[in-house]
Amino acid sequence: MFKLIAKHPGAVLSALIFHGLIVALFFFSFDWTKKPDAEVAGIPISLVSTDSLEKQANNVAEEVSEKAPNTEILKEKEIKETLKKQELADQKLLKQKKAKAKKLEQERLAAEVITKQKQALIAKELADAKKQKELKVKALAEQQALEKEQAEQLAKQKQEEQELAEKKANEKAALLEAEQRKEKLAESNKLEKQKQLAEAEKQRKKESALAKKKAEKAKELAKEEARKKANNEKRLAEKKAKKKAERIAKRKAEKKARLKAEKLAAKKKAKKEAKKKAARQAEKEKAKKEAEEKLAREKREKEEAERLAKQKAKEKAERAAAEKIAKAKAAKERAEKEAAEKLAAKKAEYHRKWQEAQVKKKADEAAAEAKRKSDAVAAARQKSLQKESRGAKISWGGRVQKHVDRRWHPPPGTKGKQAKVRITISNSGFISSGINIKSCTGSAEFCSSVKEAFERSEPLPRPPSKYNFNKSDRTITFIMD
Repeated sequence: MFKLIAKHPGAVLSALIFHGLIVALFFFSFDWTKKPDAEVAGIPISLVSTDSLEKQANNVAEEVSEKAPNTEILKEKEIKETLKKQELADQKLLKQKKAKAKKLEQERLAAEVITKQKQALIAKELADAKKQKELKVKALAEQQALEKEQAEQLAKQKQEEQELAEKKANEKAALLEAEQRKEKLAESNKLEKQKQLAEAEKQRKKESALAKKKAEKAKELAKEEARKKANNEKRLAEKKAKKKAERIAKRKAEKKARLKAEKLAAKKKAKKEAKKKAARQAEKEKAKKEAEEKLAREKREKEEAERLAKQKAKEKAERAAAEKIAKAKAAKERAEKEAAEKLAAKKAEYHRKWQEAQVKKKADEAAAEAKRKSDAVAAARQKSLQKESRGAKISWGGRVQKHVDRRWHPPPGTKGKQAKVRITISNSGFISSGINIKSCTGSAEFCSSVKEAFERSEPLPRPPSKYNFNKSDRTITFIMD
């Protein structure tokens, strides 16, 4: 109870003010003036006839019966208006407080969701950065290992022809190993990408479920708040109706007692005056008085019935107005609730789309980064392959040069002479486009010996099949001196 009072201090203060107003109205509605005693006040008393006394009594009764209902109706109207104003003010204040509390709660929930999303994104970015760093280190290590391996292959290619078979076996093993490594790297990249996509999808589902759960929780809280509010309003209405009924019953009892006392006083006075009359007139006056009392009673009963009918009609109209206000209020609250639910759904949808866009953006960036890395690795490998191919071409040209030199027999006295020969060698080791002597500084015999040396040397050492040399790669210029 104390928690409820501390939670709604405005409602408690309003209730205290309301009860204070009721007590003040009851206090000032009573007539606290002491009626003066006729003998003490020195009011002259004159003897009047029975007819004039009865007329005066009837006139006073009519004036009292007319003034009393009007005064009570005015007081009731004032009380109702005051209560209605106070109730509207309390409802407005309570509604404002609830709207403010609801808004603060929604802002707090939204801030918590955004904070959690930011933390998740930061953690994901850190994990991605760590993975990218590891991939870079791994690619650099592979590139260094590949360059080291290529250097070893170039060193091995410079060995003599007798090691050719062993070298080819080593090259074949190295090629198989490189292909296996390439396949492993491609499979590793593929698995990593699938893992990242799965993690992103899992995170999206988790965040979507969390947002849905929070929305349902907010909806349940709103329903519970509406139910509590309806119960409070119902209890307050029942309490007001009970107090109103008690107040009306009390006024009726007081009025009845007052009328009864007045009636008894008038009757007592009339009897006292009648005793002074003759016995003959006493019976006549008594019969007349009884008839008039009957008429007065019937008149009072009729007026009371009319007043009760008016009061019932008024209460019925008030109930109808209250029901109308309650229905309008319920419709308004229902509309506000639907609007709030639509707004919450719209915000949740917008937030979900934003999260999906963020996840897609991250996935696209990760894919682009992976492609860039893959392209960089491919470019590095291509560059390394070109470098290796150039080295293999130089090594192969050196073997061809040695092969021809061993079969060349230049004529005597040709020291210092030089011939530049350009040939194209097929994959099988034969000269495919003829022997083209570009220049020769020696005699015709010297130039012929050069040509004969190339012819005798066929088949020449074959170009390495590993690098798939084209025609331009297989076209070489030799310096014979």
